[in-house]
Amino acid sequence: MEIKFNIKGVIYGVILTLFIVLGFVFIPKLFLNTSKPVDFTMVQRESIPDKILDIMDKYEDEERALAVRLDDKIYIIVTRGEENKGIDIDKITIDNVDEKTVMTVNITYKKKEESNPFIVAETNLTSLPDKIQLNTAK
Repeated sequence: MEIKFNIKGVIYGVILTLFIVLGFVFIPKLFLNTSKPVDFTMVQRESIPDKILDIMDKYEDEERALAVRLDDKIYIIVTRGEENKGIDIDKITIDNVDEKTVMTVNITYKKKEESNPFIVAETNLTSLPDKIQLNTAK
């Protein structure tokens, strides 16, 4: 008994199998969120280091997020800009994009009679991120 192989069918089958296996490996990575949450604690007004307070005059009129290394600690500073509303940090996440560390700071505007022009959070990070993105929600 002689068995004949259809070489074209075998090659197409191997290619189809490779596409299916690679699809199961790479497609979920495109849709999954790989960002990691960052632990942080809000710093009370009385406890904000003087060096941070000294540099804040430059940034109070802008809406942005900054990262500062001071005494082996990483602080995240969020300024509200010209808004007359209060701000609060919802969450901070960190992700690697194109071999660069990108931090995303999500904030919410809150109604407050007396709101401060900026807030400071102390994180558990050991190094500064390459880029910081600020996402706002009303």
